[in-house]
Amino acid sequence: MNVVSIIGKPNVGKSTLFNSLLGKRKAVVHSTPNLTRDRHYERISIDNKNFVIIDTGGIEENPKNVTFSDLVEQQVDIAINQSDIILFVIDNRNGVNADDYYIAEKLRKRKKDVILVVNKCDEYDNLPDPDIFKLGFDTFIQISAEHKLNLSTLKEMMVERYKDKGKDEFFKEGLKISIVGKPNTGKSTIVNSLLNENRMIVSPIPGTTRDSVDSYLEYENKPFILIDTAGIRRASKIKEPTEYYTILRSKLAMERSDVVVVVMDIMEKVTHQDKKILGESLSLLKPTIIVFNKTDLVTEIEKTKFYKEVLDNLEFGDFLPKLFISAKEKKHIYKILEKSYELKSKLPAKFKNSLLNTILFERIIPNFKHPLLKSGKRPRFYSLTQKSQDPIIFILRVNDPENIDRNYRRYIINKIREVLNLSEIPFDVELRGKNDS
Repeated sequence: MNVVSIIGKPNVGKSTLFNSLLGKRKAVVHSTPNLTRDRHYERISIDNKNFVIIDTGGIEENPKNVTFSDLVEQQVDIAINQSDIILFVIDNRNGVNADDYYIAEKLRKRKKDVILVVNKCDEYDNLPDPDIFKLGFDTFIQISAEHKLNLSTLKEMMVERYKDKGKDEFFKEGLKISIVGKPNTGKSTIVNSLLNENRMIVSPIPGTTRDSVDSYLEYENKPFILIDTAGIRRASKIKEPTEYYTILRSKLAMERSDVVVVVMDIMEKVTHQDKKILGESLSLLKPTIIVFNKTDLVTEIEKTKFYKEVLDNLEFGDFLPKLFISAKEKKHIYKILEKSYELKSKLPAKFKNSLLNTILFERIIPNFKHPLLKSGKRPRFYSLTQKSQDPIIFILRVNDPENIDRNYRRYIINKIREVLNLSEIPFDVELRGKNDS
């Protein structure tokens, strides 16, 4: 496995090149500068040669936001150190400037294998800016990452520089845990604390993470993949079009997770957005953990008060496990991994139809005093069967499924949860007519 970093100033097309090399949209792409901030890793294979491609944030010689740009540059420096090959991307349309010279000097000092990639050459006969030769690199290639012009030649150049490093240890499989929540709840701090490294940029600025980033770690000889996501905001709060894509990435991260960790700030009240994020996870029937972060900032009395408020406001998630942690002080953070492993170990779960029908006719129906349906008629139940094991979905056949009200459906789910010992696992019950397919 060889590591290839894509390096350059803001808005030269690094993420577009990243996506084009992968052949799919993984990094958020937009004309807004500084969109990529964290290191974003993906694996590709070219001519049976395995590469790790790292997308990085843009760096500048004299940035306007020095503090934030310093954080981005730290991430870029880590990527450079990890790399066997550097794709140094410049913008052919705007020519070479001071930022390009600044980056070139940085790369020459590292003595890395650098391919100068002159991007945004939309026609093959575009002549490069002659100043590219002043950057000090022998090898350059003209491409259009957006239109995939000359991309195959760039891949050939990467293969030519490939070094056989033996066994591939860069990417491993593990239990996938997505860390989701509103902006500035401490999601990236949780990931950094678990990894013991600054993989994610952490700052008090809401919305720092713009994409979903995977990180591997082992805990008690068990492998985990942490997926740090962009903060999810209400639609009315989305002021820039790029945030639409980051929200989409967070939802996609939940979908490919084994376990979802919903992070809330214990200093804030439970909001509509907290409920929406939690509801998103439960709609996917993912094992879900509610994590209350920043407990180092509150007293035990305040913690108890907050917990009561949570129970009052998150009634539909009252069965979910809840953890109190301080990511900053690394207090109880490994309980996230322990609880995630415990939840996932309960899946897939298979139950015999005979057991399910016993629950229906001996535990559910007799104990709810034969409630009337919305139509004023009493319900008639036929069977309870299992549709899938992971996620767990049951099918309940009834004479008029449209007339079962929410309270009765909730009662049915709670009774199944109690009898089958599914106290912390989301599942669904689909109501169907007697002869429905």
